Amino acid sequence: MAYKYRKRIFNLILAIVVIVVSTATVSAPSFATNFSDIENHWAKSYIEKVATYNAVSGYPDGSFKPNSTIKRIEFIAIIVNSQGLDLRSRSEDEYWGQPYIETALSSGLIVSNEYGNMDVQAFDKSISREEMASIVVNAYLKSGGFVDPSVLNEASSRLSDFSAVTAGYFEKAMAAVALDFISGYPDGTFAPKRSATRAEAAIISYKLLTKMGIITNASLSENIILSKTTLTQGDLLKITVYHAFEISLDQDLYPDFKWYDAGGVMEGYIPTNYSTSPGVYSLKFTNNETGATSTREIEVVQRKFRVQNLTVDTSVESSTRTDDAYTEYYKYFYPSRDVSSPVKYYTEPFLLPTKGRLTTEFGESRYVNGSLTNYRHAGIDIATPRNTEVLSTNAGKVMLSMPLVLTGNSIVVDHGEGLFSVYFHLDKLHVTEGEMVERGQLIAEVGSTGFSTGPHLHFTMSYYRFNIEPGYMIYGQSITKNNYLELMK
Repeated sequence: MAYKYRKRIFNLILAIVVIVVSTATVSAPSFATNFSDIENHWAKSYIEKVATYNAVSGYPDGSFKPNSTIKRIEFIAIIVNSQGLDLRSRSEDEYWGQPYIETALSSGLIVSNEYGNMDVQAFDKSISREEMASIVVNAYLKSGGFVDPSVLNEASSRLSDFSAVTAGYFEKAMAAVALDFISGYPDGTFAPKRSATRAEAAIISYKLLTKMGIITNASLSENIILSKTTLTQGDLLKITVYHAFEISLDQDLYPDFKWYDAGGVMEGYIPTNYSTSPGVYSLKFTNNETGATSTREIEVVQRKFRVQNLTVDTSVESSTRTDDAYTEYYKYFYPSRDVSSPVKYYTEPFLLPTKGRLTTEFGESRYVNGSLTNYRHAGIDIATPRNTEVLSTNAGKVMLSMPLVLTGNSIVVDHGEGLFSVYFHLDKLHVTEGEMVERGQLIAEVGSTGFSTGPHLHFTMSYYRFNIEPGYMIYGQSITKNNYLELMK
């Protein structure tokens, strides 16, 4: 089949080409481009590594655009470069990808009718995950690799949507998962028709180079990811470290910082709230294996917290805010957030346990019957009719489910890695201590038990005993009286 294109099409495509057009093989590494937009990206180490083997390159402006979708021809070029296949020189007036197409066809990476009308437009379309799986498995097999048939069925059971894979790609998709070229998403899906990203393509190139013995896993550099660099008081900073297991952190924000092993990845959290002083903070990381150090800066921005004037029936106040009530509260509630599973129970986003009218924001100062309290509001209050369902914000283990004089019927759920959710003033309790709950499971009903002025849910999230704004975990922003109607839709 001939692939001849007019010069004007060639010029258009050439202007946006992002793949290194080179006949260099992977046996002769070169220095990687310093991409301007992969700092703090989870695939940074992979991208930098495969770039040194001429498998990938960036855009003329120095960026890599890791989250952008990748075209079929771009991925074909990456795999051809990764394998170090022979590539003829390109003629001046032909499509830049023509030599890669011919090599891919002759080496069995693709077949002649794979994309229907095999013209520039076909190769210029985004590649799907199932198409990507087929190409990399073909490359692996052509390079002498082997797929044990016994592992294919096991691989198909790992992900829930293999039935959605196109018939012609089914076996290759299973093989790609079995060989760990492609893994599923956190929700357990393969997403065969989803367009692949440039970061995903770089990782597949890395895994192919590894299986071919060109590079080793040990050659990846550590990659430190901060969930954000600017936090408003009440937000939670998540730190993720890839490709390193002996990292220490020096910082002045949270004295009880600890690391968790999340399946070969290190994770840690720094919480902030109304007690956190605004300002710029340094995080100094030390690789205890290599001695290398690096420093990152984050800024905590001040939040303007409201002041609430609350009038409570004096009989309710006198019967619930007693010494005995506080003693009971400290005895049972406080310790319920001291021990957390080192492994997360949840894989899905958090949800709001109930909906209604927001009566108290996180962090509010409070006057009760004219007297200023010595504490800040630890969560949010949602007023809604008695017996309204209260759902678990996410999967976890019930650490507390009992009546307390001060907070009424109360529930605490551990979600793992130090993250807890708290539910106060409930009417009916539907779970017991030690029970495992699912995201969205009915755990209680709204009430007005304990120190309460009417039916509502007091909902708190915390990192161990350190209270944080629930809105950041659920919506990525604080829940306020100005935005709660929009957020709760």
